[in-house]
Amino acid sequence: MYNVWIVDDEPFILEGLVAVLDWPSLQLNLAGQAENGLEALEQIEESEAKIDILITDIAMPEMNGLELIRVLKEKSPELKSIVLSGYNEFDYIRDGMRIGIENYLLKPINLEELTQTLAATVEKLNRSRIEALSPDQIDLLKDNILYRWVTGRIGKEQWKLRSEFLRLRLQAPFVAVAIIKPDPEQRGSSSGLPYEVRQEACVYMQASGIPCLVFQDIDDHSLLILGAEDDSEETQTRLSKIVNELGERLSVHTGIRPFIALGSMEANFEQAPASYRNALLTLDYALLFPHELVLTHDDISAYAERQGTLLANSDTYTRLLLADDEDGLCKQIEEDLEAFSQMQGVSPSELRSVAVEMIIHMKKLLVEARQSKLISHAYHDIMNRVFQSSSLEQLKSHVRYIAKEVSQALSGRQDKSPVIRQIVEFVQTSYMEDFSLKTLAQTYRVHPVYLGQLFHKEMNQTFSDYLNRFRIDTAIKLMKTSSMRTHDIAKSVGYWDTAHFYKHFKKYVGVPPSQYKKLM
Repeated sequence: MYNVWIVDDEPFILEGLVAVLDWPSLQLNLAGQAENGLEALEQIEESEAKIDILITDIAMPEMNGLELIRVLKEKSPELKSIVLSGYNEFDYIRDGMRIGIENYLLKPINLEELTQTLAATVEKLNRSRIEALSPDQIDLLKDNILYRWVTGRIGKEQWKLRSEFLRLRLQAPFVAVAIIKPDPEQRGSSSGLPYEVRQEACVYMQASGIPCLVFQDIDDHSLLILGAEDDSEETQTRLSKIVNELGERLSVHTGIRPFIALGSMEANFEQAPASYRNALLTLDYALLFPHELVLTHDDISAYAERQGTLLANSDTYTRLLLADDEDGLCKQIEEDLEAFSQMQGVSPSELRSVAVEMIIHMKKLLVEARQSKLISHAYHDIMNRVFQSSSLEQLKSHVRYIAKEVSQALSGRQDKSPVIRQIVEFVQTSYMEDFSLKTLAQTYRVHPVYLGQLFHKEMNQTFSDYLNRFRIDTAIKLMKTSSMRTHDIAKSVGYWDTAHFYKHFKKYVGVPPSQYKKLM
């Protein structure tokens, strides 16, 4: 929203403009109004509000409109001004052009012309804001708004305003979302990998004639919102073929072999979140199809139908989860895995596949309840462990763990997400070691910015505050229960720089360690 100030000595003009225009729809906020230039100047200085657009009459007492524009532009050169006047005089127009006005509108005001002028001015302000940003900042803004859109975190009006500002447009009657998940472990370093994938996807889709918006999510997956003219089988086959070709191209140009999950084809851009959810479900099946480059939502739907007998009790799992019967659910899982392991000719890989199917089914309930983020980090870790399991007991343990997490998330008993609980436990047992939020983010495969935000949201404090408080509390206990010297205590709780320890001790306790010892 941009701030607008209206100045006119005719009350009916002021009241009329305030009432007749739909300011929010123009991305504008009516910040104030005044009856002459001097009054406006005083109000603006008192409010300390940033004024983006000034709509002013010229002929007013105390200070005329052109003088007001000159004074305000000295402080804010980027100010946009629209002049209203009952005089069609060349000198006024010439002076207005010299100081840089957007338009000179004659009274009585033509509302259509004023609306068009405001829209053009807003567009100019938008362009100037974007031009002031670096390419990386623009990409971050686009990533943020597109990710919030597909995850349902912003409404249509917010999307409209922000997408127009960033010029995010996809002109196509049908859309499908694809998620590209590279495996950075296939090469020595993953630095710059998301950028390479993003650039390659943009270039290839444009060359293939597919309307496309490309962005990254918080897990550094590359997401593509792809446009299509219709949802015919022929079109979907062609889209799948192009996505497969993109995967092969990425393998060659980036040195990694990605897995691409293609969501359902949906009618109109507003349904992109539905396609994204289906792409996420498809992504879960990556471990079951290690040799596939691209997997579509239709593929997994067909697979689920063929494999239906493997999860004969899936409805039972759903019922037990919704009934919050955690013990009954774990018992059912153990019985089913035990029974399947006793079937003749069952291989270890088939047994692992059944465990994966159980986990995917339970996570699907969370996706439908919009709660999947509560277990996302634990989920990916467990899925990898399932395929590394060497015994039936390990498989049972992994599936039971996810079952408990899902049960708690659905029932609202889970006050903290698994990754935050793991980090809190790590801090409490490893506080003396050298680590940071960034190193923990790498350990738990979470984006550091997201992890910091999640920690603050769930713990009501920053990670650094929590870590330092815990270390200082532990240091105080050692002061009370041991004869250790201060610098030894500092090292034992994770501060290798004694000055750093003194600084944080005084911050959280209020006095230096030496003075605190005297008070004990």
